[in-house]
Amino acid sequence: MSSLTPSDVNASVPTGPGETQPQELLRLQQELKLATERLLEQEQLAALGNLVAGVAHEINTPIGIAVTAASGMEEFARSLTRKLSGDKVSRSELQALASQLEDGARLVNNNLARAADLISNFKTLAVDQASAAEMHVDLSPYLSGIVKAHNPVLRAAQTRAELDTPEHLHATLVPGQFSQIVSNLIVNALTHAFQEQPEDRPRLIRVRLHSQGERLQLHFSDNGRGVPPEVRARMFEPYFTTRRGSGGSGLGLYIVHKLCEQMGGQIVVDEAHSPGLGFRVDLPLRD
Repeated sequence: MSSLTPSDVNASVPTGPGETQPQELLRLQQELKLATERLLEQEQLAALGNLVAGVAHEINTPIGIAVTAASGMEEFARSLTRKLSGDKVSRSELQALASQLEDGARLVNNNLARAADLISNFKTLAVDQASAAEMHVDLSPYLSGIVKAHNPVLRAAQTRAELDTPEHLHATLVPGQFSQIVSNLIVNALTHAFQEQPEDRPRLIRVRLHSQGERLQLHFSDNGRGVPPEVRARMFEPYFTTRRGSGGSGLGLYIVHKLCEQMGGQIVVDEAHSPGLGFRVDLPLRD
């Protein structure tokens, strides 16, 4: 997706006839705001689209195993029917077939459950991100579900995600905003953190969630290459990207910044985290 900069917008909007300079400036600001809103929507849809592709690829494995196991069970059932129709059948033969049928059923059940889990986690993520309704949520299992929904892209990037959460942490918030914050941070880390790193070096993302008084604290970090100070200073600016020309829109962390503001909180770079890059998200906790 090509990115649009403020200068692009200014260049594309001609001066209106009879406009004063303040009127022209106001019109250009409105045009820029509308263009930014459209790009934000496109960025959110693109992120979900990437997850759809990952989930679709990932779900092929358990579905394929379940289909193979079901075919095997069908053959075992035919064999059982033939033996029962014969003159003789031994106890050991029946036990062997029963064991094979049981193993096949277990494979079908486990893999269909795995596929259902993948679909459920993605469905929750997609539906919540489309809703602006506040809900009372237990964030510990909810955060786990968000991360699980990203397992396909994490696995493709050979990256492990570690969660550190209390058993239960209840809050009233807009789940879609919270899930999008976490989702964008994961995608940002996978896009930037591990470039040019040796393949044999472990790649790790850590997500820690806890409460502190009336505030909700989310610590997100990776063990990647980190970023220089001049990049850190501009990370939350709209349209700022280190991957201009390589598909970077410069809106991922800006979206996170705006969502945190909308939720009454903030996100800052964790200057103490090393190696890699860390963020601290502070949100109001209303349980």
